[in-house]
Formats: sequence, structure tokens, C-alpha cells
Amino acid sequence: MNFYYVCAIVTAISASVSLGFSIEALLKTSEKSGQINAMYAISRSLPLAVASIVPFFYHSNSYLIVISTLMIIIQAIDTVIGFLVKNRFKTIGPGLTAVFNFVCLLGIII
Repeated sequence: MNFYYVCAIVTAISASVSLGFSIEALLKTSEKSGQINAMYAISRSLPLAVASIVPFFYHSNSYLIVISTLMIIIQAIDTVIGFLVKNRFKTIGPGLTAVFNFVCLLGIII
């Protein structure tokens, strides 16, 4: 399996996990303001999850590079947030995902 498909898989998993956490936040939050924030998170993560599936049907290095870069940035920001809220799981998980996705992305670029 070449770097293109490994990168596409990691990117799709990353986007799907982000969408899953957004949906979980909506379902677990009973406060109106929390539900609104969760809906905004879903409105941003759903298009990324859909966009991350495209590389499996339309082979384009440049498209995958853009989507992967977006997910790497998002996961890096999630890592910082996890660190700020002192949650080891929310720090290490996104951090490792960002690093692994970055390594796969380098495999496509180089």
C-alpha cells in the first residue's frame, strides 16, 4: 500500500473521529448553549469528514495534501486544547494522529 492510501485512511479516520466527538457533544449536552456549540462543531466537521472520503474515489495528490493539511492543523489545535484543559487523552490522541498524518503526508510530497 502506498503513502497516498495510508495518508487518505489516516485523514479519513481523523476527520471521522472529529465528527464523532462533535456528535457525542451534541447528544451528551443538555444545556442550550452547549447544544448550539456542538451543532457549530458538527457543521464544521461534517464537511471535512465528507471531503476526506473523496481521495478514495478521485485520485488527486494535491486534493489529499490540502485535506490532510487541514486535518493536521485541526489535530494540532486539538492537542493544544487538550493540554490546556489538562486532559492526557485529549492531548496525546490528537497529537499522535497529527504526527502520523504529517509523516504520511511527507511520503506523498517527497
